[in-house]
Amino acid sequence: MSRIIENPEQLILSKAKEILYNEGYRKFSMRNLSAKCGIALGTIYNYYSTKEKLIIEMMTDYWKENFYVLEDILNSNDTLYIKLNEIFNKLSIFIKTFKEVWLKPELYENPDCIKKSLEKQNIYIEKLVIMIEKILLKEEENNKIKLRLDSYETAKFILMNYITMVQMPLFKYSSFEMILKELL
Repeated sequence: MSRIIENPEQLILSKAKEILYNEGYRKFSMRNLSAKCGIALGTIYNYYSTKEKLIIEMMTDYWKENFYVLEDILNSNDTLYIKLNEIFNKLSIFIKTFKEVWLKPELYENPDCIKKSLEKQNIYIEKLVIMIEKILLKEEENNKIKLRLDSYETAKFILMNYITMVQMPLFKYSSFEMILKELL
């Protein structure tokens, strides 16, 4: 008689992340995952028909977890510049971890995997731009800032500068914040 597993999909994702983070993509296989989960290989394939689909789902899950943290910042009562600084700090951690885990060359040997991950990335970057835009619009509505440029374009400007500062830390956040205070 087979045993009943409460949430097999969550177990699969959890163990898959564990393998990927601790052993790397080269050691990651559906068979290895099956053994770690204590679930039949066929059951895993019922949820994820390919290794690439599972990897994309894990990457999506990673983005979603980050958005829960960012939503808390968005909904906090902190000032604009504290919120933006917190978003920058969380994004910095997110990007550094993302580079260590998700930007390994072996993950992108499959062109289909590259295409799907880029599509997901663009969706989440867009969501982040909209999140920053909401903060800006709320601050403008409360007469705390005066947007001189389009709110969406300003949010994109902020996010793209955040990403650049994380990847090339030649420019300090405090300097960027001074520029923002002049701009807003």
